[in-house]
Amino acid sequence: MKAQWIILLVVGAVLALGLVLVLKKGPDLSSYLPLKEPRIARRDDERVLEVQFDGRADTVIKKAYSVLFKAYFGTRGSPKGPAMKPPKARYELPAETYLGKDNPELDKRLTEFTAHDWKGSVAIPIPESLVVAEGRPNADGLLARPGLWAYGEVAEILHLGTYETEPPTIKRLTDYIAAQGYGIVGDHEEEYLKGPGKAWVAPKDYWTIIRYRVKKAR
Repeated sequence: MKAQWIILLVVGAVLALGLVLVLKKGPDLSSYLPLKEPRIARRDDERVLEVQFDGRADTVIKKAYSVLFKAYFGTRGSPKGPAMKPPKARYELPAETYLGKDNPELDKRLTEFTAHDWKGSVAIPIPESLVVAEGRPNADGLLARPGLWAYGEVAEILHLGTYETEPPTIKRLTDYIAAQGYGIVGDHEEEYLKGPGKAWVAPKDYWTIIRYRVKKAR
């Protein structure tokens, strides 16, 4: 009997270790590696569950994500596990300051992200058929509700590393946009393939797609 308990404990430990390793490794993201080079592509409009925010990044964005995830996981039928799509965010920025220009103030704003006020939305893509119950704003005025994010032609690039080190990657993308004869027509968007919500992921190991809606310049 004692031997059986020992075997069960060993098997349980092995399974637990395997689960930890799987969670630590996360999904296979290798298909995104070609995006380390900027590209222009066409993307379909996407239905999302979103929370709009306006305020200081170190407080309001965390609260917005809290409201978003609570609403998402509280919605019956929302995709869970591997079927859940990565969260994303749009930040309102003076897009024209990116194109072909050095902008130390904007770089400072991005590298000191949490020290500034931001306006935008956080979101999780949802199926067209998903029914989302109508809610009410919380004490901070934040509310999760369905929305449609317009796309069309987009320029995008994969950033590997901390959010504070994004400016050089952003400049690579905006230089590419200008070189291809395009202009930015939308907000600064980020899609978080691997970020704070993933278990055992250090900031240096974050994977973020940086994206802009673009239009061919005349």
